[in-house]
Amino acid sequence: MALDGMTRTELVELKTKIDIQLGRLEAQRKSDALEAARKAAEEFGFSLEELADAKKAKNGKLVKGMPKYADPKDISRTWTGKGRKPKWFDEALSAGIHPEDMEL
Repeated sequence: MALDGMTRTELVELKTKIDIQLGRLEAQRKSDALEAARKAAEEFGFSLEELADAKKAKNGKLVKGMPKYADPKDISRTWTGKGRKPKWFDEALSAGIHPEDMEL
């Protein structure tokens, strides 16, 4: 396609059509990827929703990694070992519990 002979208006119209087509292609790619992910999840006996929920803790917060430590008093409270230490971790240390004793 020779763009040199086209007017500005023609080029803008062509660019608009290209942007629309690129958007359609991107939407189709996302749809295809989502369907492939659904099929993969089903092969393992899960739905995508179950896998998405697996990253959420009981309190609804997003889990940012695999838990490394658990509260000795309540093992449902965990910490990855990254970021700010939770209060229960510091309390356990003050009580003489070693970090390796809280490891999962």
